[in-house]
Amino acid sequence: MTPIWLSYYIDGSRQELHADVPHGPWAFVISLTHDADHGSAFTGGETMILEPRVLDYWRTFSSSEVVELPSLMTLHAPKFNRLLAFDPRMPHGVRIVEGTRDPTRARIVLHGWFAEPAPFFEGALSEEQATDALQDALDPLFERLAELPLAIGVLTLRLHIDGTDGSVRNVEGPLTDTLVARPQTLAEHEDPAAVREEIWAAVLDAMSSARFPASADGGDSWITLPLVFDDGDQ
Repeated sequence: MTPIWLSYYIDGSRQELHADVPHGPWAFVISLTHDADHGSAFTGGETMILEPRVLDYWRTFSSSEVVELPSLMTLHAPKFNRLLAFDPRMPHGVRIVEGTRDPTRARIVLHGWFAEPAPFFEGALSEEQATDALQDALDPLFERLAELPLAIGVLTLRLHIDGTDGSVRNVEGPLTDTLVARPQTLAEHEDPAAVREEIWAAVLDAMSSARFPASADGGDSWITLPLVFDDGDQ
C-alpha cells in the first residue's frame, strides 16, 4: 500500500477527470465526511467514475436512448466510513464542492493505492513451505498465457489446499477482476470477453491441478493469489 493521503475539499474544490497510472492496480477512498454536512454544509464532492462503455461509446450507442450524466458516470457520495475501491485506470474525478469553507465540515477523505500485490498465505503451510509448489504450478501457466492475446489488469483468486495430501480442494474467484483484452492484439472479430474467459479457464486449470506438500498436522491452508497482467507479461 502506498502512503495514505488526507485531503479536504471546500467551496470550489474539485478533481477533473484523470487516470492514476502507474500508481497501483487499485485505488481507494475512505470518507471521513460527516453525513449531516453533505447536502447541508455543502453539495457535490461525489467521486465520479467513468462508465466503461463510454470508452467504447459507439459499440453500445443507441439513438433511441437518452444520454445524461448517470449513464456516463457512476457517482459515489462521500458518506462517512464508506470505503470505495476501484480500478484507477478508469477516468475518475471529484465533482465540484459548493458551500462550506470550513475544513471540518468539508469533504474529508483518506486516499491512496494498493500497490505491488503479493500472495497471502494462511493456515498450516508457511510461505516458505508453499512457495516452490506454487511456482511449479505458475511456470506452465505463464507459458500458456503467453500463447493467448495480450490482456492487462489483475485477477485475484484463493486456493484452498487440503492438508492431508496437498491437493487443491477449491479455487475461489475471481475475487477481483480488472482484466481487459488489448484490442490491438485481437484477431478480426475476436471477442474480448471470450479472451477473458479463456485466460480464466487457463488459470483455473493450472491452479486446480497444483500440488502442495501435506501439512505436518493435516491442517488446511489457503493462498490468496493476485495475478498481475501488464504490457509484455504474456
